[in-house]
Amino acid sequence: MRKLIKSIVVLGILAGIMLFTCPEEEKHVDKLTQEIVASANDQKDEAESNIIEDIGNAIAGTLSEKVVHLYVKSQLKVEDYTLLNVGKMNYDGEKRVVTIGAFNHVFCLVKAYDLLDEIKAQ
Repeated sequence: MRKLIKSIVVLGILAGIMLFTCPEEEKHVDKLTQEIVASANDQKDEAESNIIEDIGNAIAGTLSEKVVHLYVKSQLKVEDYTLLNVGKMNYDGEKRVVTIGAFNHVFCLVKAYDLLDEIKAQ
């Protein structure tokens, strides 16, 4: 009987922590944007460049991050399940779960390279 009570108390504490640390929708958007931009930067060639090209690349990188952020914000729908939330997005022609948020952290469930290809296709 004591084990049952202890288990219930532990589960109650865990549920309370999950309730108060469920991330906001903006965290899902930020996480997905960071993943996509990072994968886009990985795909760039590591060629030698000069200072003008570096400045141009920095400006283009900032603009592309803003564009990706706006795209993700318009496409991502976050459903709240009280203890955690789930981000869904059209992916491979169907609405799929791409992020899960719990304990004030967002976990990305798809490869950012695939999402980048999906964005480029549109």
